[in-house]
Amino acid sequence: MEAHEEPAIPIPEIFWSFETGKPLEQCSLCGCRLLEPGTPYLIEKAFRGSEVIFEHALCLDCHAASQQSLSQTSRERVRDYFAARVDPAERFRVLTEQHGTDHEAWISHCMVKGFPVREVDEYQLYGFCLGGELLFNGAPYVLCGEVIDEIIDLLSAETLGVLGELSNKLFGMDAPKDLLVI
Repeated sequence: MEAHEEPAIPIPEIFWSFETGKPLEQCSLCGCRLLEPGTPYLIEKAFRGSEVIFEHALCLDCHAASQQSLSQTSRERVRDYFAARVDPAERFRVLTEQHGTDHEAWISHCMVKGFPVREVDEYQLYGFCLGGELLFNGAPYVLCGEVIDEIIDLLSAETLGVLGELSNKLFGMDAPKDLLVI
């Protein structure tokens, strides 16, 4: 297994598949095995209330390829959006000092707006994993529906088309327009 410096815990159940009740085992695009030691990947789940709207896991190669397919303008706008609202190093420092690896504390509030998850109608959950572990490296985090809407408004028509195609590959249909599949 590759050594990593980030704190880590076994993948919590909230990141598991709602269909199988077990950790997500394969990349949703290329099918590679994610639970192999040293395999880096991202998990994204969207919730409306307590209902899971979609979930997927992407190996780092597929995630990087999907990010590269977005327009340069959209990538810059999203980067600038987060840079103006979130200090990742400070967030990591504060959460690590106050909560260690208590994943529930890390995902209890929207990373951008600070709204408690229990008080929002929709939110998306993100985690970075390595094999069977959830890493604390800026993720895990939650974005509330209001943030997702703001990000969608920043995206070019080209990027929205690419994300629609990605959603079709992942789920066999376009994601609802108020959800962001990345």
